[in-house]
Amino acid sequence: MILSQAREYVIDRLKQAGISGPSVESDLLLCKVLGCDRSWLIAHKERPIFDYELQYLNALLERRCNKEPLAYIFNEAQFYGRNFYVGEGVLVPRPETESLVEIVLSLVDEGIVVDWGTGSGCIVISLLLENPKFRGIALDVNPKALYWAWKNVDKYDLFDRLILWHESGKLPAQFAKSGVDAVVSNPPYIPTNLVDTLMSEVKCFEPISALDGGNDGTLWYRFLFEKASLWLKEGGWLIVETGGWKEKEILSLAPARFSLCEMKKLSGGVCVIAWRLSGKKSF
Repeated sequence: MILSQAREYVIDRLKQAGISGPSVESDLLLCKVLGCDRSWLIAHKERPIFDYELQYLNALLERRCNKEPLAYIFNEAQFYGRNFYVGEGVLVPRPETESLVEIVLSLVDEGIVVDWGTGSGCIVISLLLENPKFRGIALDVNPKALYWAWKNVDKYDLFDRLILWHESGKLPAQFAKSGVDAVVSNPPYIPTNLVDTLMSEVKCFEPISALDGGNDGTLWYRFLFEKASLWLKEGGWLIVETGGWKEKEILSLAPARFSLCEMKKLSGGVCVIAWRLSGKKSF
C-alpha cells in the first residue's frame, strides 16, 4: 500500500463511521503515524506504507471510528496558540474559551488568579504566560485532571507561579486570608437532562462532572458566587463562561455586591460574563 491508497482507505473508514471532515482527519492521522506535516504528506503520495505503520494507523483509526476525540488520541490540543497535553479526565479545550482568557487579560492587570475547575490548566497557564504579573491557583477535584494540569505546568515551567490544588471549595490558607484578585472559570453548565443529547465524542469520553450543571444548568454558578464572595479582595473579579441561553438566569443570581462590568456573546451559544466585587464582606 502506498500513501495515496492509505489516505483513501482512512477517508472511507471515517465516512463509514459518520465522522465529519474525513479528509482533514485522515491527513491528521497519517501525519501522526508518519511524524510529518501535511505538506510532506501531499508531496509524497507514492511513498510506501510499511506494515508497522499500518498497524499503528489501524489502532488510531479504530479509536477514532469509536468516536474518541482526536485530542485524546493524540494527547494534545491547541489553545490560545499553544499546545497542551490532554486526555481522559479533562475537557478538550474549545476555541470559544479563548475569549474568556482575552477578557481576563483586558480587565485584570496583576495579582493572584484562581482557575476553578482547571481541567488541563489551559486557561490559567495561558493567563500566566501572557501576563508575567499574574500568579495562579488551579483548583480541581478530579485527580485525573490534575495529572494533565501537572504535565502542562511542567511543560511551561510555571511551578514557581502556579499552585495545583486538589480541592473545590477551599483555597490554601494563606490566600484564603489575604484574598485573591480574580476567580475565573468555565464551569459545567449543561442541564442534567441535556447531557445525553451531546455528541458522542463529548458525552462518551469527556468527564460528565465537567459538563453537568445540575437541573437547570446554574448549579455551579451559584457555588461560584458563594465562594467568590469569600475569596475575592474588594475590587476583585469573577469572570465566567456560560451557555448563551442561560445568561439571564445567571445574571439574576448575582448578589448585590457583584457589579456587572462586561458580557460578551460568542458564536455557538457561548457567553463570557465579568463582575467586580464591591462593598464589605459579610463575615
